[in-house]
Amino acid sequence: MSWEPLPLPRHATPRNPARRTFGPQIANTAAAMGTPLMPWQRLAADVIGEVDDRGRHAYPLVIISVPRQSGKTTLVMANSVHRSISKPGAKVWHTAQTGQDARKKWLEMTLALELSPLARLGTVKKTNGSEAVVFVNRSTFSPHPPTENSLHGEQSDLNNIDEAWSFDDARGTALMQAIDPTQATRPGAQIIILSTVGTAASTWFHKILDRAPGDPRIALFDWGIADDVDPSDLDAIAAAHPAYGNTIERETLEKAWDRMKDTPGDFARAYGNRRTGAAERLFPVAAWLACQTVAPMPAGVRPAFAAAVDRDRSSAAIVAAAYGSDGRPVLEVIEHRPGVEWCAPTLAGLAGRWSGHAVAIDRHGPAATVADELDRTPGVTVMPIGTAEATTAAADLYDRITDQGRPRVQVRTHPAMTAAADIAGRRSVGDRWVIDRKTPAGSVAPLEAAGLALFALTHAPAAPVAPRIWTA
Repeated sequence: MSWEPLPLPRHATPRNPARRTFGPQIANTAAAMGTPLMPWQRLAADVIGEVDDRGRHAYPLVIISVPRQSGKTTLVMANSVHRSISKPGAKVWHTAQTGQDARKKWLEMTLALELSPLARLGTVKKTNGSEAVVFVNRSTFSPHPPTENSLHGEQSDLNNIDEAWSFDDARGTALMQAIDPTQATRPGAQIIILSTVGTAASTWFHKILDRAPGDPRIALFDWGIADDVDPSDLDAIAAAHPAYGNTIERETLEKAWDRMKDTPGDFARAYGNRRTGAAERLFPVAAWLACQTVAPMPAGVRPAFAAAVDRDRSSAAIVAAAYGSDGRPVLEVIEHRPGVEWCAPTLAGLAGRWSGHAVAIDRHGPAATVADELDRTPGVTVMPIGTAEATTAAADLYDRITDQGRPRVQVRTHPAMTAAADIAGRRSVGDRWVIDRKTPAGSVAPLEAAGLALFALTHAPAAPVAPRIWTA
């Protein structure tokens, strides 16, 4: 069978040629069960199967993060069956987001086993609560619920954790505390965590995923699109999907996009394996697209400026607002860069060039240091933005973008602003709300600054009028 070229992963632990590997045997097991491994699966199997000079698996923890329909189950099934038949008395376990989900996936894998020539090597017991494949060499392969007590008194040589995105910190930590003791007396035991990335609530999996590249004890395989890729670009989605051209075709992506185009963040997560920061999109896609413009900022008008800083201070954004020829405000990202130290000097330069409007900065948020620095800068006035003004700014931006007649604001297209709109959510402040800085998986500073720039523009004092001299 011929396969399409393997897309470049975001990260893939390389095979160590100095070590022996059971990768080919895992691939042979998959083939015997009627599901030959694709190139990305063979790559992962070779590293999963690496053993040291003592015959123990080289990586106690393996993380596999791939888009939907990549074939995670096939790889896990082949590895689980191979581990069971190659090690007498092995204890192999599989869990997922719930006990019912774990059992459903286990039944799917055991059905493939029962229909293969390998069926003679084990007996499948499906009694609810006592499910297990019992192999002739005394090894067992069983599902279990993802609870702290589910493996009490058990031992394990291999533990699969499927759909890891569904676990928050508390549940993920409890699950690992349940697994770790079972491996204490099993040299070479291994845990395989596999999942598509998740939402802002997927804290446990995302933390493990983030620290994996720097830990030599962890093998990581991660495919997906970059943060700045437009999810409607199906060519980009295809180029990052490890199963594209094998089990995923262009038609598959087109149908999925048609179903999910109103929630592009969900599509980007499912088929591009990109994290999303909100469970629901704040700005509907149609409304967001309707307010986009590529026309230049109006010439000769006096803009207002605003700045915002991400909660972790990883980046800051400056946005300008000015009235267009049709009377609607136009918003434009002036700068969006890593770090914060550049923000105040850049704002001071802009305010000096375009005198008149005050600069809008939320003094109760991460950008308070920028406001403080500008307070000490001659010639710059910082607006007194507090919670009331911030909630008003967010609501006004939302209302203007989602107006059912036509958008009452225009936003110059910019990748950082598009990415922010894709992941933005709300954070309640009493009966009102602001753009949520706490949970998104990316920067929402451009969107927050856009609301504040709009507020600065619409609340600017009227230009002074020259006095009239009355004479009789």
